[in-house]
Amino acid sequence: MLNQLYAHVKKTLPPKRYQHTLGVVKVAISLAKQYNVNEHRAEIAALLHDISKCMTMKELHFYVDSDETLKYYGTMGELLHGFAGSVYAKQELKIYDVDILNAIKYHTIGRRGMTILEKIIYLSDAIEPSRNYPNVDLIREKAITCINEAILFEVDKKLKHLLDINATIHPNTVDMRNCIIGEIGKN
Repeated sequence: MLNQLYAHVKKTLPPKRYQHTLGVVKVAISLAKQYNVNEHRAEIAALLHDISKCMTMKELHFYVDSDETLKYYGTMGELLHGFAGSVYAKQELKIYDVDILNAIKYHTIGRRGMTILEKIIYLSDAIEPSRNYPNVDLIREKAITCINEAILFEVDKKLKHLLDINATIHPNTVDMRNCIIGEIGKN
């Protein structure tokens, strides 16, 4: 099945997006080993995280609108690809593992109470080898020792950027940040 998924993703995504996906897979498998998460599940979630990234808005809405629980998210624009991707993975690729589907769904905006697999995919997308932005190496280092600290550092950079450009911040991202702070405080 895994070979079929790789072939499908390679056929579906343009070469540059496919290379990004392979980078996310590499990081996700490494972090899964680090945090005692099933590597096979991490590989599948990472492989499919951007499966709908190149869909048109009409296609994204087709998938999102087919899931009644996602109606609230219909105004997210391009960020909708995680939600559409989770529906696509379930409907078209017959992936039924809820943790994998949630990791795909929330890989861009996060959410309160993320599982460790969801955190791995969220962070792997941000720090895969082709990512090059200020302090990405520091986030990569933090990921090895404390995934929550790495996510907190990454999301703070993201929020600052969004504030600087006067962009909308999804409430899930703020909830994720607050939840992570609470988790760090408990350790």
